[in-house]
Amino acid sequence: MNNVVKLFVVASLAIGVFGGGSLIAYRLFFKRPDRGSASGNGPVVTPTPDPGIAMFDQAKQQIASGDQSNAQKILLSLIQSFPESIRGNDARKLLGDLNISEFFSSAPGSDKTEYIVARGDSIAKIATKTKDPAELIFKANGLDSLTIQPGKRLIIPKGQFSLVINTKRGDLTLVNNGNFFRWYKPLEIKLPAKFALGQFKMREKIAWSGGIRVAFGEKKYLGSSRWIVINDSGITLYSETNPQTPNVQKPGTGIMLGPADMEELFALVVKDTPVTVK
Repeated sequence: MNNVVKLFVVASLAIGVFGGGSLIAYRLFFKRPDRGSASGNGPVVTPTPDPGIAMFDQAKQQIASGDQSNAQKILLSLIQSFPESIRGNDARKLLGDLNISEFFSSAPGSDKTEYIVARGDSIAKIATKTKDPAELIFKANGLDSLTIQPGKRLIIPKGQFSLVINTKRGDLTLVNNGNFFRWYKPLEIKLPAKFALGQFKMREKIAWSGGIRVAFGEKKYLGSSRWIVINDSGITLYSETNPQTPNVQKPGTGIMLGPADMEELFALVVKDTPVTVK
């Protein structure tokens, strides 16, 4: 039945043949069905509330009031209980920021040791003595030069780190002593066509400058681009500090982090750090 005929029928009904039938005809021929109640008596679907939103706001309030410890507990509960919350990544980022700030602070803690620089010491020598990464000692103490004076007090934080690469979600989570520690969102992910899932270890940490490898302590080390090669997984983590004039051609496949994130991760982990790819 075309629209002209429909209109004629409705008009006829409206004249009074069926009285209220004009309304029925209008609904029958012209009014579009209400998609929200197609069955007429079906239940109204109410969106499930997202508890993570309120928890995230509560954590920020705790931080504003100076209670960082309680904020950390709330954020950890959020990402463990509601990992798919719309505030999930915000919570991971904020909790990671709080954790790393606490880890690198000069405040004493059970995970920190104090070292007083002796005559003839260097960062590399201290790293050998303490069995801690030289990059970690350098970063934890906010140094901008490899020259250190005798008598200087250094704080050396210690962690038991492992890394989780979530290929489905496209992110990295650094775990310390079995607990969430830091979250990294890559700039770029290009995984091999065939890559392995499972348990692996970091095989090698490489710093690049001008196309050549450089070691900690060398002049060109500061500002170098970093790679972390993971054994048998086909995955390399990398960064580039010089996008206009790259220090090295980036790997064909891998996970690219921002330079600041990669510098931080590079300082925290060591060769043979456990890696889970899932």
